[in-house]
Amino acid sequence: MRAASLPARTAVRALTLALALGAARAAIAQGDSAPGRSLGAWVGASFYSPGGNFLGGETGRDLYLAGVRAEWKLETGRHFALAATMDAIPIAVVTRNPYYTDRVVGFAISRRGERVDIFEQTGRGPVYGFGANPLGVELSGPRMRAVRPYLGAAAGFLWFTRNTPEPEARRLNATFEAGAGLRVARGDRCDLLLGWKFHHLSNAWTAPYNPGLDGNVVYVGFQRR
Repeated sequence: MRAASLPARTAVRALTLALALGAARAAIAQGDSAPGRSLGAWVGASFYSPGGNFLGGETGRDLYLAGVRAEWKLETGRHFALAATMDAIPIAVVTRNPYYTDRVVGFAISRRGERVDIFEQTGRGPVYGFGANPLGVELSGPRMRAVRPYLGAAAGFLWFTRNTPEPEARRLNATFEAGAGLRVARGDRCDLLLGWKFHHLSNAWTAPYNPGLDGNVVYVGFQRR
């Protein structure tokens, strides 16, 4: 196969964002939430993974994510609130991921001293996946009129249609993310979410080769209380 052209990558980006925004509208349109619980959705993107700066070693990839989030308040005080979160991620896209065959063209020795077969690469293009963040926590700070800052972290998994981010890795990757944002009140029951999060995915050494992929995800979302 041939690597995706610039127009093709642009079309993939536009289609992914359109589908994600549609999912966000559908999630917000659902019924009222019970007290202490809320439901929302978000869409985010990381352009050009840094690589080698922290955990992941891969560079030159974009990451697109869309999720639906449920949140449960655990503790609420005068200035701070603690909540548990859970995300379903129906759309995940990593760009410029290799296409490859089963033909072995060489080998390397991993950092753990294991032999890693190197597969023939035939091009690059987007790879699609889905997953969830079943374990999440969010700490909200004091409200400043209509704006409230928050910190959040979550862990989960993503499954892709081919090995990601390299042929010698795996389709199933563990994920971790942490970041911060602002919750802007829009009416009595709806909030606009604006945020950033560091996102990492890797196979957690379930394969002899574990390259990892980091992203700086900027996202926007809605949440209905």
